Amino acid sequence: MVDRFLTTPMAVAEAVRAGRADAGLSQAQLAVKAGVGRRFVVDLESGHPRAELAKVLDVLNALGIHALALPAPPVTRRLEDVDLNAVVERFA
Repeated sequence: MVDRFLTTPMAVAEAVRAGRADAGLSQAQLAVKAGVGRRFVVDLESGHPRAELAKVLDVLNALGIHALALPAPPVTRRLEDVDLNAVVERFA
């Protein structure tokens, strides 16, 4: 099954395609199982950026892929990426 963060429409698309393949389902079969239209599954697997959230969750649940809300990891910066002059000026 899928083991990654679903942070973009394309990541969701890849997860749905992989989950459907793992389950041995056609797009039509997944649509029936999730209670959505086949066209919705096609669009979702294409990474459609405006897919209806409730239906996306229905598809993920039908595949046994569970969305979990986690805080994003902190942004780390390399020291060489920091403009020390700008930092000093900001606090001067």
